[in-house]
Amino acid sequence: MFSDIVGYTAMTQSNESLALKLLEEHRKLLRPIFTSRGGIEVKTIGDAFLVEFKSALDAVNAAIEMQRALRRRNEEKTTTLRVQIRVGIHVGDVVQIGGDVYGDTVNIASRIEKLAEPGGIAVSSQVYDQIRNKIEYPITKMGDYRLKNVELPTSVYEVLPVWEGAHAERPEPGAVRLAVMPLQNIGADKEDEYLAEGLTEELISVLSGLPRLKVIARTSVMRYKGANKTVSEIGKELNVGSVLEGSVRRSTSRLRVTMNLIDTGSEECLWTEKYDRGLADVLAVQDEIAESVAAALKAKTGGEEAERRKITSEPEAFLLYLKGRYRLTRHTESEVKEATNLFEQAVQKDPQFASAYALLAQCYLFEGFFGLLPPSEAFAKARPFLNKALEIDSDLDVAHMLMGRLLMDQDWDWSGAEAEFRRAIELSPNSAEAHYRYALLLNDLGRNDQAIAEILAAEELDPLSVAVSQVAGTVLYYTGRNREAIARFERALEIDPHAALPRVNMGLALFKEGQVEEGIRDVKDVVELDPHNVFFKADLCYLYAKAGRPDEARVILAHTEERAGREYVQPVAVAGMCACVGDYDKALDWLEKGFSEHSPYLSSLKIERWFEGLRSDSRFVEMLRRIGFPSD
Repeated sequence: MFSDIVGYTAMTQSNESLALKLLEEHRKLLRPIFTSRGGIEVKTIGDAFLVEFKSALDAVNAAIEMQRALRRRNEEKTTTLRVQIRVGIHVGDVVQIGGDVYGDTVNIASRIEKLAEPGGIAVSSQVYDQIRNKIEYPITKMGDYRLKNVELPTSVYEVLPVWEGAHAERPEPGAVRLAVMPLQNIGADKEDEYLAEGLTEELISVLSGLPRLKVIARTSVMRYKGANKTVSEIGKELNVGSVLEGSVRRSTSRLRVTMNLIDTGSEECLWTEKYDRGLADVLAVQDEIAESVAAALKAKTGGEEAERRKITSEPEAFLLYLKGRYRLTRHTESEVKEATNLFEQAVQKDPQFASAYALLAQCYLFEGFFGLLPPSEAFAKARPFLNKALEIDSDLDVAHMLMGRLLMDQDWDWSGAEAEFRRAIELSPNSAEAHYRYALLLNDLGRNDQAIAEILAAEELDPLSVAVSQVAGTVLYYTGRNREAIARFERALEIDPHAALPRVNMGLALFKEGQVEEGIRDVKDVVELDPHNVFFKADLCYLYAKAGRPDEARVILAHTEERAGREYVQPVAVAGMCACVGDYDKALDWLEKGFSEHSPYLSSLKIERWFEGLRSDSRFVEMLRRIGFPSD
């Protein structure tokens, strides 16, 4: 096990005597923990420890105690500097020479330690294999890394979280983790892909209602579509005990669905079934699959039954709904408009189809947030559909989550939005989106610890989601935990190297960490790839201004103002640019324009870095009051 103190070099440069005092305090705190777990201190290297243990489990338990002890220390001593460490653990043979140890095991442990987040524990796949299901904390895969002087890629996992009160609920005793793999469309018509994806999503939704069952979210399982992975590999990567997989084939008006439920540890098939029905029976097939899976997992989930609500009684409406969901997940303007049309047809077929009304509203929220429609017009169209969905089904979790978004971004009703997000999570604890949307609300209100707890819950449920990793990084960035934020943005980019938002935000975090040129380069690269995005330009303007390059910042502002003279430009972004270059009167004028439009981007006004220079201006403070932000 390697450990070292985060930021110790910088600490010694700013206050060497205090740094030495904290170093000694850290050593006195950790050494008894090594001893209690049978650890042998090989050596110290400045602020770093190298410790040998008899087993991987002993090492990980020691690391957990170390992080918890330091957490308590930091909470108790609020007036002194925080002491945070990173821990890296690997298992293997070592060579002892003169009281020291050498070999690849030592090198790999030291490299892994650098990957850990402040306050975190990183372990190799060899350690993971020995501790899996033997500790009470969740373990998630960070990725496969090419470590210096190590020939093959190394799989690295993290133990999160390791302190009381800083995480969302721990898995219940006996809780089962399940992944529903993307169903394969094996029919002749590729247009039937919507059936396979739609049934996958609906099965995830239905099974998420089973008590004591953790179901991995859609965005993570869709990463495995077409992937050549074994069930055992998927189980390790998603930290699940069971996998549900299958295929769909449609032939004219007939439907054949084949399903298998497999234990990831033994690769034993727990249950298998084939359904050969008419296409109109697709609803019944979905319900039967859910019942069979519940029965197969009955011993593990305690035999509790979930209340399964009928989504619709009209098969034609359900098929239109599945097509709409398929289109909506593509997130392009044309696909969202097609999804809108399909959901409208679905509610015409069944006027009591609550879920279709909710996703129809989601289409308009998407168009309003991304500027495809003026926000006020888009939100005005979304609201009656959400009201209708909740009127039909007051316990529809997705409708409560979307209502939370509307109340937050359009009405600035913070308490109302919070109540909706909390209700959505209460109804569907497995909804990663509800957790991360709630985290964004808490972040905008400056409630950092609660925001981090919610985003950790989302990560557990959706570990391979770009959106979740991006939001996690954003929350950590605004909390000032830039190194942890960078790790989350890097994870998002490992999943999707072309994702623009995590690349921009990583640039902002790198800049804050003192890597000025690297940060500017990342943001500039994205601006060049997407020159139409005015928010990315505002971020680049901010970095230029902070780096002492005001002329370049003003060039960006001038071009944007010229563009705003001939087409619609989001006023909050223009206001941000004006604030960055010190044109505060003009910034406030643009903010007033955003206020009159009820811009959804004003939801983050209280924390947005662009407006640092305006924080004490009485007019800005009044703007915050009018938006309804709670006073500090």
